Amino acid sequence: MFWSICMAVGIMLAAASAGAQTWPAKPVKVIVPNAPGSTPDVVARLATDRIAKALGTSFVVENNTAGAGLVAAQTAARAAPDGYTLFVGTITSFAINPHLFKSLPYRPEQDFAGAALIYDGSAQVVAVHPELPAKNLAELFALARSGPGRISYGADRGLASIVGEWMKKEAGVDITLIPYKVPTQSLSDTAAGRTQMLIISIPLIDSMLKAGRLRVLAVSSPKRFPGLPDIPTIAETLPGINASGWSALVAPSGTPVEILQRFNRATAQVVKDPEYTQRLLGFGLTADSAGTLESIAELFRSERERWGKIIREAGIKPE
Repeated sequence: MFWSICMAVGIMLAAASAGAQTWPAKPVKVIVPNAPGSTPDVVARLATDRIAKALGTSFVVENNTAGAGLVAAQTAARAAPDGYTLFVGTITSFAINPHLFKSLPYRPEQDFAGAALIYDGSAQVVAVHPELPAKNLAELFALARSGPGRISYGADRGLASIVGEWMKKEAGVDITLIPYKVPTQSLSDTAAGRTQMLIISIPLIDSMLKAGRLRVLAVSSPKRFPGLPDIPTIAETLPGINASGWSALVAPSGTPVEILQRFNRATAQVVKDPEYTQRLLGFGLTADSAGTLESIAELFRSERERWGKIIREAGIKPE
């Protein structure tokens, strides 16, 4: 019996090794938990088009927004670990969702293995209606203190609302959260004056800024964001607040390390390409490195712990 088990394991290992050596022999599917045309979708396509050329294969993007992206993560987690299915994992799916939901249909760290980062920096912006008499965060907080509850802000239930509640706690102010399922709805309402403030990602707000319908007070990145050098960070007013996003290509756990390393090497070439990084800036994103398999695993662990603490201290309860 013992020798039969050993032989079976040996055959399985040999088959996995042979598969890794011949990979990729067919197109790779990339599951994106966002709608076609959204920033995560466009960036995923931008990155995988270039990675595909480096690997000499093709990528097929599959969008799945069911259950706010939870179904996409579950589908990817259950896929065969053969290198032919990738998932676009983000700070939301890997570090924030575990604390916003009482249960998830996937286990971020156990079900996936990180392959490569496709961007490692993003920022939320704090913006207000132009008629609100606040030119910076200090003035905004002073206004909020003069009339608790008089200011309302729009944000989706995710990183934006967490940043907002975190700011409120640190500043000691009463600003009312108006939650939105779709970020663009909060954008329209603040531009129309139905809410006085919103927190949203950089690319979504660009047209409203150019039209003068909104005014940006701060960004959530740890340092001033490229392209917005005159906009202060939240941390310049509230030290310690740092909310910078990231996105990684991940594969189902058990995917051969050799395949993950090939993904990583190919992506490292892409993120060093000035044309790619310049395109990312247009989406309010930055990329310095694809990371390593080890550093990505540590990023997932440390970010999950960090955001768990932030969410608990901000008083946000899981659904």
